[in-house]
Amino acid sequence: MKSSQHSRAGFTLLEVLLAILLAGGIMTAVLLLTVGLGDIWRGTTPVRNLEVHSRQVVDFLKRGFRRALPVETDGLAYVFLDHSSGEHNTSGDPLLTWEVRETDGMISWRDQSLPYVIYQLEVVKDVGLVLYWQSRLEVDFEEVPPRQTLLSAFVSGIEFHYYDSEMEMWELENEPRSNTERLYDIPNRIKIIFEAEEEDPLTYVINLPNSNQGLPVF
Repeated sequence: MKSSQHSRAGFTLLEVLLAILLAGGIMTAVLLLTVGLGDIWRGTTPVRNLEVHSRQVVDFLKRGFRRALPVETDGLAYVFLDHSSGEHNTSGDPLLTWEVRETDGMISWRDQSLPYVIYQLEVVKDVGLVLYWQSRLEVDFEEVPPRQTLLSAFVSGIEFHYYDSEMEMWELENEPRSNTERLYDIPNRIKIIFEAEEEDPLTYVINLPNSNQGLPVF
């Protein structure tokens, strides 16, 4: 009787070996997790995150450009240049502007969303890529500055690309180009530059819908 109670009170060699193996497995899993977190903090994952973020921003802009309504400027255009009364826009330069009949749900309205929304883009120093937006059906459309949303804090600049069909070459500008009549030429495409600390810049070229017909792919 005493022998039976003694055997149940202790651990068998098999139980001890299983406990050691289990503890070893747990320690290995913790070590692998620690190494993985170390890779994240050293910058492996931020690269992937910047790529995902930048593609989301570019996809949003591409969808907006594809849905842009035609506007009569110097001819028919879908994306054009216009000035804004936005809070950050103090340079006076015109901004890339387009209008859509309906929003795509990415921008949250304080009240019910309205149709015929005008979007504008501006790269603000030490802020990032700012999107201004306002419905032309709002009663205070002319008096109140547009709403603004920070699309990306990683955008450091936008290049404006103009294609010279006679010279068959691209001309790259850091700001919209004005012509001899002091009007601003609508670029054929834009290049958006994303930058993050200790990472290589990411760039994306977007053809604008008013002028991408017959242009070189490169």
